Amino acid sequence: MSVSQAFFRRAMAPTLTRMAIVRPLSTGGANKMLHLVINAVGNDRPGIVSDITKAVVDAGGNVGDSQAAKLGSHFSLMMLVSVPENHGDLLKDSLDGMSGMNTSCFETNDPKSLDVHPKIAYSGQFTLSGADNPGIVHQVTSVLAKHKLSIDKMETSDEEAPFGGTQLFNMRGIANAMHPLASGFDADKIKDELQKLGESLNCDIDLEDISSASLDSVGAA
Repeated sequence: MSVSQAFFRRAMAPTLTRMAIVRPLSTGGANKMLHLVINAVGNDRPGIVSDITKAVVDAGGNVGDSQAAKLGSHFSLMMLVSVPENHGDLLKDSLDGMSGMNTSCFETNDPKSLDVHPKIAYSGQFTLSGADNPGIVHQVTSVLAKHKLSIDKMETSDEEAPFGGTQLFNMRGIANAMHPLASGFDADKIKDELQKLGESLNCDIDLEDISSASLDSVGAA
């Protein structure tokens, strides 16, 4: 199983966590805040999250949303933080100096100024099981993207069949369409297209409704 497959396999596992909010140290007065996304990958060891959050606290910062996963022998962390603007370089230098970790930061907008929880008009769970084929993930996700479905979670795995030594591939995930739905959105047509794709790839592909809004106003989108 590839590293990318391991990552998606962990995407909906309990190891994905939302970190607790860390109280920032006093910065001696009001200061414009810098919002950063931290990405960190390294060999798994105890204390990685503690070390990274300490760097944030030492820079007078605060931890918001984050996700973490173990990928084989590696640990991966993605974290949204805010720090005083004049302490941004301090945080970046601290992260760069961490032994055994590959870290990067990029600036983002204040989450409070964005619609981080847009209204979901349609949500479905997609599943695939069958023969492994090169490009199979790309083909399935391309169908979803064509119909303006955004993948929220996804996991993949491959395994050897009990008999015959055939390599089997499994995929499942959640795909959402945001409000307002695109003109002409039709969940049944998407399901049919995925089923036909599955037939051509010698596998079963299904899309099951989780929840859906009334489609009466689709034409107004």
